[in-house]
Amino acid sequence: MPTVMQRSDKNPPEIRWIYAGLAVLTLALYLPALTHNFVEYDDQQYVTDNPHVQGGLTWSGLMWAFGYHAGNWHPLAWLSHMADCQIFGARPWGHHLTNILLHTANTLLLFALMKRLTRLRDDAPARQAGFVWRSAAVAALFAWHPLHVESVAWVAERKDVLCAFFWLLTLLAYAKFCEPGNPRSKVWYGVTVLAFCCALMAKPMAVTLPFVMLLLDFWPVKRISDFGFRISDFFRLLLEKVPFFALAAIGCWLTLQAQAIAIVSKGGLSIPQRLAHTLVAYDHYFWALFFPVHLAVYYPYVLELDSSSVIFSGLLLAVVTCTALVNWKSRPWILFGWLWFLGTLIPVIGLVQVGDQAWADRYTYLPFIGLFVAVVWLAVEVFRNKKLLAGLAVATGMAMLAASSLQLTYWKNTWTLFDHANKVTKENYMAITVLASQLAKQNKYDQAIALYNQALSYKPTFPETHFFLGNAFDELNRPDEAVAEYEKALWFKPMQEQTHIFLGIVLGKQKKYEAAITNYEAALQITPDSAPAHNNLARILQTEGKFDEAIGHYRAALAIDPKLAIAHNNLGILLLQKSDPAGGTAELREALRLNPTNGETMFNLGLALNQQSQWHEAADLLSKTVGPNSPDAKAHYEFGRALAHVNKTRDAMREFASALLLQPDYADALDALAWIAATDADDANRNGAQAVVMAKRACELTQNTDAEKLKTLAAARAEIGDFDGAKKTVNQALATAGNEELRTLCRQMADSFAQAKPWRGN
Repeated sequence: MPTVMQRSDKNPPEIRWIYAGLAVLTLALYLPALTHNFVEYDDQQYVTDNPHVQGGLTWSGLMWAFGYHAGNWHPLAWLSHMADCQIFGARPWGHHLTNILLHTANTLLLFALMKRLTRLRDDAPARQAGFVWRSAAVAALFAWHPLHVESVAWVAERKDVLCAFFWLLTLLAYAKFCEPGNPRSKVWYGVTVLAFCCALMAKPMAVTLPFVMLLLDFWPVKRISDFGFRISDFFRLLLEKVPFFALAAIGCWLTLQAQAIAIVSKGGLSIPQRLAHTLVAYDHYFWALFFPVHLAVYYPYVLELDSSSVIFSGLLLAVVTCTALVNWKSRPWILFGWLWFLGTLIPVIGLVQVGDQAWADRYTYLPFIGLFVAVVWLAVEVFRNKKLLAGLAVATGMAMLAASSLQLTYWKNTWTLFDHANKVTKENYMAITVLASQLAKQNKYDQAIALYNQALSYKPTFPETHFFLGNAFDELNRPDEAVAEYEKALWFKPMQEQTHIFLGIVLGKQKKYEAAITNYEAALQITPDSAPAHNNLARILQTEGKFDEAIGHYRAALAIDPKLAIAHNNLGILLLQKSDPAGGTAELREALRLNPTNGETMFNLGLALNQQSQWHEAADLLSKTVGPNSPDAKAHYEFGRALAHVNKTRDAMREFASALLLQPDYADALDALAWIAATDADDANRNGAQAVVMAKRACELTQNTDAEKLKTLAAARAEIGDFDGAKKTVNQALATAGNEELRTLCRQMADSFAQAKPWRGN
């Protein structure tokens, strides 16, 4: 029998056109996704709110990627997201583009794989040509099926398309290894192992790949048939797969470790419930292949299944399985495709229930390949007329392109995605909760709360709804109700870092600091590298005066997420409190660089610059944050100080007056305004009598012990001609002055008063 090595590997022109057609149509189908946004459903933890991913490709990010995160161990998926952020930043089109390109590459790889596998044992040119078109049909079904839209359009599902990429490379390398007479078979075996490792590191669903390799040995490679089903030869094939099964076992162990929190306990779902749901899930996926309608991003899990549905699903599986077994010799592709479908779905079919969704479109991305093969080969056998077959293929392709194009539009943004899910499913508490959260972001709290209550009427134990309802109550300044909802969320889902953090925030507002600290520490036990938890814990410690501990947590937060502007802001304020103006200013500048429109940071930096006499920059920043209606007396006072030092005296007087309107006994503002009224070079700004009144009040408020205030009173008395009183008061100020600069000024003023001259200052 001639071997593949005796044939030319060059593709004839029509095959190149098939590659081109598959690529162009697949790209045309999915390129509209470049205009889509991220969706607020897992995209946050995978990209938009993940500081490790947002930091791009870094050494620390590489180390982090190999840990357990988001209930999974898939370092290559994390690294691919990091690479996207390195290249595209936070622009969603770039992240969507990577998914689209990977899906297109997977389509071409699948065509190449099927084309190679089906020619390994058949050299007849006519049959090879027929298999080429069958392979093209399988690839087209894979590329354009509506159930695969989720894996491509959802950025967080990068792991799907990335795992499939390495999955198909693994099988292509395995096909090369299986070629009769290939002198480099050992090299290709090594490549197969390496590619399989990459598939496992992209998504743990790849653990079923060794089983698929055994299926390929049965058909179409037919290595099992060549051995004549001798037990010894079958065990030889099993022995050949030992490294792959070992790697799969390691992958399973790592996944179980990562998903320990997400796996539903046996107390929640009994074995009969799991088995019943498994049958119904297989039934759902099977019919969705042919009738992909009412597709949703989330399908609610139904605990009590209708017995007739379970029985019908079991009968369907039994009938198809028996049909495949009966035809295993004459039509091996039925058994091949059916076992591929059944086997590759095992990790996600519900035997070990992860999460609370009933099933998911994305789970079909690889399992449907088996059904696609069986359907295409069956269609060729049933419809023997080539024109009829070609017409059927074109009609099917056009129908899938249209259906997938429509399905893709629902992924435009969070609202359209979950609004569609709510419309096509019943009692979808998740979809309703997400829609309510979108309304809450628009401050439509009444509508949001109504939807949250609707979701809870469908599933009172759903922790996400309680969490978001707590958010709404917090925003409405109803802290007791917010705390109650957060505590319910934690009752149903205790290991939820975000809920502990938000509960801590509300408790902090209520000054229940110990309880807040307990929740932040719980969040850090769940996720030690939670920058928000470190930052919020530091704020509580700062409030309690535990500055050194607070600084430690602020620095921990910034080590995790250097772009966390709020932590830079808080640390800057704390360093100012600890008399480190240079360090505080540096942190505040970084906070403002990261968030240039944040008014709080602008104001804090303005205060820091005032402390360092950087008046011009301080005045510029404070002018953007202190308006006529600002309710903070200190803000007006500090703005006035900066204006006074840049010679905008009238504006400074206005700010000091605004501070006094808000707080009439504000000693510093009284003193500042009195100083201008007593000493300004412009006659229009001076009023000695008013200066004396304000300066006396400032001194009274400070028990006549503040040298700055006494100095101002002395200048005011000199302005009205009371030089004896001025000399007496300035000497009192000189006696209490705490720094040499002030003492020098007091001496100069005393000399002026001795000459009966009022003081003109700045």
